[in-house]
Amino acid sequence: MDADDDVERIATLDEKHDDDGRRRERGERRARVQDDDRACASTRASKREKQKFNRWTSFALAFVACALVAGTVYGWPPLRRLLMRERAGLSEKALGATFAAGSWSVQGGRFLAGLSRDYFGTKFTCCACLAFVFAGAVMIATAEAEEYAMLTAGMFFVGLGSGVQLCVQPVAVLFPECASTIMSALSGAFQLSGLVFLALTAGNDRAIGFFVFAGTAAVLFATCAYVLPTGTSFIETAALVVVITEAKDGKVVGDASVGVVPKPPPRSEGLANGETRREQLLSTEYITLVLWFTVVVCPAQYFISTIGYQMEEKGDDSGLYSTLFSATYGAVAIFAAVGGWLADAIGCGAVQGMATACIAFSFIILALPASAGLEVQGFGMTVYSLGRLFIFAMYFSNIGRRFGFEHYGTLAGLGLLISAIWSLLQYPLLAWAVDKGSFGPNMVCFGMLCSTLPHAFWLATRERAERRAKRAAAAKEKNVK
Repeated sequence: MDADDDVERIATLDEKHDDDGRRRERGERRARVQDDDRACASTRASKREKQKFNRWTSFALAFVACALVAGTVYGWPPLRRLLMRERAGLSEKALGATFAAGSWSVQGGRFLAGLSRDYFGTKFTCCACLAFVFAGAVMIATAEAEEYAMLTAGMFFVGLGSGVQLCVQPVAVLFPECASTIMSALSGAFQLSGLVFLALTAGNDRAIGFFVFAGTAAVLFATCAYVLPTGTSFIETAALVVVITEAKDGKVVGDASVGVVPKPPPRSEGLANGETRREQLLSTEYITLVLWFTVVVCPAQYFISTIGYQMEEKGDDSGLYSTLFSATYGAVAIFAAVGGWLADAIGCGAVQGMATACIAFSFIILALPASAGLEVQGFGMTVYSLGRLFIFAMYFSNIGRRFGFEHYGTLAGLGLLISAIWSLLQYPLLAWAVDKGSFGPNMVCFGMLCSTLPHAFWLATRERAERRAKRAAAAKEKNVK
């Protein structure tokens, strides 16, 4: 009997020992899993921080590139003034043609840039545009003041730098919480680039200034070639997806970062505009948007091409107001985000209407006689600059928000090409102003701008209906729950 009791006690002790061993093993396994979970959480947090860093780095490069090369052509008045100081008696019409070539390439060139971006990718297209800027800057630096053909070609090539803006604007997809604000900020950078010519001509040495500009374009070329995404989406530069593989017992056996590029979030506005390229190109909203933009761009271009001449006709012999215009044009870029904020708050249509009305009002001021004084023209320049800033911001923001970014390059580029063709009307308007006086052309521009205001009202009404429908759907879903 004692032997049997001993056997039972030994068996009990063995079972207890086994239970203790299993508990220790389970505890150790649980601790390892917790350690792995903490390590994975730390890895994911680190990669989220890296993703956040990457999107702000991408935005910073996009902003700097736009501010340096995208819209430099619109800083034309100081360069025009410097050319006239270098060689007296230059033809106003020939200088106007030089600016028209540059402004045309800014608009029309972005169509080719858009197609290139959609088919060949962001990096290739940006670098190609910057190569054209480099060549154009060298041509302007080396041309004589009366060499209109070389100056015109140089302005045309520099204008092709605008394609950089079209390529980098989809960086807004990394900021779904404030896409319009980001788009408007980049439009502000575009307008800020109007200060570049003012800076390049400040030393009254065109060659040195534009050789420095060429060097800047070369540095940007190298930076974009290293940083920008090869494809069309900026998400691939920031996407870091962590894959965790677990065994059946819950133990982590794998943790790897893979090159998965997630799709951008679906758009919540303009769903009636379709999804395919064909549907969007043929949608009523896209057609009316392009018509609005095409009509308003021509007066906007004419204003810049003639502002120096018109100020001189009103008594600005020193060229002070030409310089003031360029400074004002660039300075209002600080309000770019305001346009995006307003668009997020009240819709694109309302902001488009306000921007159009601003430029129309600036032509009323420009048409005032010389007796009204030059001071009032400074106010008109400010109103014009704000209106122009918001017009371009709303055009790009509208396409990004209400059509998405999948076909962004084609949609934005086609509208720019059509507006570029129509904007060639600025040259006959300039010739009319030189030959007959500027009052008539100014009033024609005022009428063109006013004719587009019904579109802004229509779009604002459409957006309000969408917001009401969205609120009603949200309320219905809440009641169901």
